[in-house]
Amino acid sequence: MRFGAGLMALAVAALPSVLAAQTKAPAAPPTAPAAPVASPPTIVIERVSIDELKKLMEADKVVVLDVRAAESYREAHIPGSQSVPLAELDKHLEKLKSEKKAIVTYCS
Repeated sequence: MRFGAGLMALAVAALPSVLAAQTKAPAAPPTAPAAPVASPPTIVIERVSIDELKKLMEADKVVVLDVRAAESYREAHIPGSQSVPLAELDKHLEKLKSEKKAIVTYCS
């Protein structure tokens, strides 16, 4: 697989944990001690090199999202990436939440 020099992976995030709904514990009666509130999910964002991305893609360990405009994706993109323009990301959240892989996004 060949990657253009101008395309760089920007972030790897475990999207299911980032997108997981956060719920608050119900308010306890005044006589009972307050229930501990769950900590927010940990967000892991790392830069990855092109070589690291190639290895992750070959091992089928990531979903690669091109978050540029659709026109830019049509002009050139990382083979195997999906076009999900940032402005439309919310339309894809349910599908992405079900992924059991890390999510890599890039925009240049």
